[in-house]
Amino acid sequence: MEKIFNNKKMLQLVSKWKIHLIVIGIISIIAGVFISSPIVITPKFKSTAIVYPTNISTYSKESETEQMFQIFLSTDIKFKMLNAFQLDKDYKLDRRDPLFITYFLDEYNNNVSIAKTEYESIKIEVQDKNPKVAAAMVNKLIEFYNQKVAELYRNKQKEMIDIMGDAMKTKEKEMDSIENLLTTMRLKYGILNYASQSSAATQGILQGNNKAKELYTNLAQFGGIYKNQDSLLCEARKQYINFKWLYENAVREYNKSITYAQVVTQPFPADKKSYPVRWVIVALTLAGGLIVSLIVIAIIESNKQKKSSTLESE
Repeated sequence: MEKIFNNKKMLQLVSKWKIHLIVIGIISIIAGVFISSPIVITPKFKSTAIVYPTNISTYSKESETEQMFQIFLSTDIKFKMLNAFQLDKDYKLDRRDPLFITYFLDEYNNNVSIAKTEYESIKIEVQDKNPKVAAAMVNKLIEFYNQKVAELYRNKQKEMIDIMGDAMKTKEKEMDSIENLLTTMRLKYGILNYASQSSAATQGILQGNNKAKELYTNLAQFGGIYKNQDSLLCEARKQYINFKWLYENAVREYNKSITYAQVVTQPFPADKKSYPVRWVIVALTLAGGLIVSLIVIAIIESNKQKKSSTLESE
């Protein structure tokens, strides 16, 4: 057998069996054309888009592109695509099948490709038997991505709205309590401004004013409390203003409507199928047919040589 497969013997075999090999080659080509035809393999059309992340902030050390990549791959978006395009019917799957999710994800991952490019963008490729559906799926993926990011940001801003709203209410109660105490001290003890009234009361005592003496006594007794509470009220107002600013900013962020994907290559329905590649299938079929034929021929020739050697020895 090894002798048969050397170059000289191989050329002799090809020359001897050339008619058979030509016929087998023609049959292999016809078989390849048939196998790659729509009768056997459903053709698929590819639609592509290239997008960049925008208006987003990262949660950890990942880049904005890596974050976009992870969101596109989320099962949440995959199941939204399933329902939006009834992919169970498109992929000929039964939702009642216990392994439906596994089969669906396999089919989805075979037909939908999400990949990072060397330029920090994301390339989306979708294959489907309908070119218009493939393009629509790419657009819907981008739409679902925008919705998902907006949802994540709204959830984050909703937390801030709740936290700052509670902080404002607590601070309002604190300010009301301090304000009530200060009002009581103003009405009951006549304390309005510790610094200016202390100076005025001192001058009044020197002039023999009894009211000034009474005010001085009140200032001496309650002035420190008033001054301390007045400082606390001022600080509470500053904190309240800060909480209010954070609250209003969170409300603005929560209510804004923007996109988070910048599309630089728009998807469109393809006018030429991307799968299967007919010439590859035909070439492989032809090569396979010829290789198998040569092996069979080599076996036949080897058996002939053995029989010939046996007859000669007898």
